[in-house]
Amino acid sequence: MILRFILGILVWVGILLLQLILMAIARFFEKTSGQRTWYKLYILPIALFSIAALSYLSRIIHPNNTWPDFMGDPWANMALFIATLVLYSLGSLLHEQMMAEKT
Repeated sequence: MILRFILGILVWVGILLLQLILMAIARFFEKTSGQRTWYKLYILPIALFSIAALSYLSRIIHPNNTWPDFMGDPWANMALFIATLVLYSLGSLLHEQMMAEKT
């Protein structure tokens, strides 16, 4: 149980770090290019992923569950869905801005 909890934490921390790196890239691009990237909105998916992660990790501690199933927590699933949509939208916007040709 402890090993599963530690591995779960490591996975969620890895996902969080990837989001923070993407936010840092968006912030850097906004500062250097002068184009608006909405980097502060990356806080929303980071917060939603963190809420979902805490929900799933708390299910590991519960004595009746040995591993968090992704079908048993609709609020955490909704948080992940919304976070994914926001992160995809912001990432696509950043990609288009960074790959746009200068005229």
